[in-house]
Amino acid sequence: MPKVIFSTAIALVALFAFAVPARALTISPARVEISGDPGAQVGGQFTLINEQSTAQTFYVSYENFSAQGETGAPAFSSEKTGLDTWITIPESSITIAPGQIEQVPYTISIPAGTDPGGYFSVVFLSTTPPSAGGGQVSIGAKIGMLLLLRVNGNVAESAGISQFDKNGHGFFYKTLPVALRYKFHNGGGDRVEPTGQVTIRDTLFLPAAHLDANNETGNILPGSTRQFIVTWIKDVYAVPPQGFFANAQYEWHNFAIGLYSAHVDLSYGTKGLHATNTTWFFVFPWELAIILLVVIVIVWWGGKTLLRRYNRYIIRQARLMNNHDSDRS
Repeated sequence: MPKVIFSTAIALVALFAFAVPARALTISPARVEISGDPGAQVGGQFTLINEQSTAQTFYVSYENFSAQGETGAPAFSSEKTGLDTWITIPESSITIAPGQIEQVPYTISIPAGTDPGGYFSVVFLSTTPPSAGGGQVSIGAKIGMLLLLRVNGNVAESAGISQFDKNGHGFFYKTLPVALRYKFHNGGGDRVEPTGQVTIRDTLFLPAAHLDANNETGNILPGSTRQFIVTWIKDVYAVPPQGFFANAQYEWHNFAIGLYSAHVDLSYGTKGLHATNTTWFFVFPWELAIILLVVIVIVWWGGKTLLRRYNRYIIRQARLMNNHDSDRS
């Protein structure tokens, strides 16, 4: 059974597609997407920057990775089978002078007869050399660049939404936000990046909001399911509720009332395939409704009282005028 190495710090580095510093070393880009035919050689280069005031030596290693759980976090494996054995960098260690920028070339030699589909590995650089045993490097001081390889050919595309709900919440809400969760399963041969929207419609089926369904541009690896959270909120700067009146104020800033539908429509793959689903929820801001009801009652009662007093005043004035006319006659 392959030994799996997982580190939160490494996972975070691997997920971001921009330069990431680690112990005064910057690698850019942090993610490379590349494709090639079976039997071909492909490659490129990445940039290393030593931001320390002394020269540093970094040791190179390679590990494949797969999806771990439904969060999109990678799980790294030290077993040498696949892409991690196809990558070549001229030097196994790289020494960089202080403040120096180093361009490091790499080559991927795709074996002839390789099945079309996705292959995923990471190039690690560490301040500690590989151990004598399995060729691994210590976790504490390494940074990685993801390599996402697509081997060209007839790649199966099979994916869809396996679940769409309110992230464990019930049907009724008293206010926004509403967190919508969908799970996307990839049964194909390569990673997919779904794109699309979640459309919120009100009781009259009029659009209330259009939300990006994948604003983090997350990928789903083959044979895995990834969870996405899409949140509907109007005023993200509203003060969190601290009591009845604060809750009512919050409900006013994030006003919603009635039956709503949330419809997710995603496209994925090279052929523009679609996956859709719908869920429903009901919003009733009862604290705000109580205050509005009290205000309406006060206005109604006050208006009725003022109107009655006004009528009495008119009647009294009319009687005074009649009495005055009678006295003159």
